[in-house]
Amino acid sequence: MARRHSTNDAYHPHSNAGRDRSDVDYNWPTTLRVPSDGPKLVYLDLNHWVSLAKALSGHGDGERYGSILAACQTAAEEQYAVFPISDSIYMEIAKIGQYRQRCDLRRVIERLSGYVAVPARSVISRHEIETLLDSLVGPSPRSIISMDYLGCGVNWALGLIGFRVMSPEGRDVTEETRASHPHGPAAFDALFADAELRLSRKAIDGFAPGDEAELEASRYDRLVLFRVAEARAIQEVEQVERFNDDSRWRRGRIRDVVAARELLIEINNPLWEGFAARSAHLPASAPPASGFLETVFRERAHARRAFDSMPSFDVSVSMKTSYHRDSNHRWTPNDIHDIDALSSTLPYCDIVVTDKAVTSHVERTGLADRLNTIVLSRLCDLIGHL
Repeated sequence: MARRHSTNDAYHPHSNAGRDRSDVDYNWPTTLRVPSDGPKLVYLDLNHWVSLAKALSGHGDGERYGSILAACQTAAEEQYAVFPISDSIYMEIAKIGQYRQRCDLRRVIERLSGYVAVPARSVISRHEIETLLDSLVGPSPRSIISMDYLGCGVNWALGLIGFRVMSPEGRDVTEETRASHPHGPAAFDALFADAELRLSRKAIDGFAPGDEAELEASRYDRLVLFRVAEARAIQEVEQVERFNDDSRWRRGRIRDVVAARELLIEINNPLWEGFAARSAHLPASAPPASGFLETVFRERAHARRAFDSMPSFDVSVSMKTSYHRDSNHRWTPNDIHDIDALSSTLPYCDIVVTDKAVTSHVERTGLADRLNTIVLSRLCDLIGHL
């Protein structure tokens, strides 16, 4: 049974409260439409896409994955499984220097996923925050627009607006242009779908050898997003040093520290935007926007329970807490990619196939059980779950 925390814990690193997740049910976002039936959602980490790419391309190391590729392809074709990708997949592929290897990955991803993608973690977080604030403070006058969990293409994965038609004055005239297209709306849709497909392919393939002139003209930097992850990894390395300065925190309220940093670094802006948008709905006797937290969270335990109820927030904080418990863990940008991908997929997919080390942390934190998600580390184990 999960430990229940006292609501009056003292603020010191020896307190048990703040060390583990609070015992609270998830507050699932009401504006994020996740398929409740139909195909299983199966998320594969990049290393498993590499194995399938080797099988498809006839690489010597890929022979043992041939039957798994065939099973996944059958599942995709017969629509009893969907294999969505994430922004982390695009970012990690961008690090691969060999053009041929990127193209091999693109071919197998296109065959199995069709570029179906899950939203960026920042998008999912915003929906979870809005649902949380709806329940704590009240509805916002600027309600967030409901959206599907699954979309298509690199724009969807990165949380960007897709192709739009803008007037010279900067007005969005996409719908007007679609309605007046000389060959009809269907032809317009096909044009946009083809553009999205070509962009998604290019996002994975990158530039081919010999495209130096085009590369220079476009000022394309395939590692720009990876450098963002690198900077975020450095922030975790700096936190390791802080924990090392007083190791009692690792034995005490380590989760509180990680959660506070997560709030400030990852979700601070959408959280405060949500609070500010709801200021008119507070009672007249309530404090101004700067006092919202004191109004909503009467005690520290209330804040823990509120933030722990957000699925993606819980995944990220639980994983980072588990990593930080080990003073010898060496943070890398791949850790950031892994945690971001898990935050977007573990709460909402049926099956997640990742590497052995990540699987170990997921099991250690109890995330797989809490979220009722099958988590595998071996690709060969997937066949029995499709």
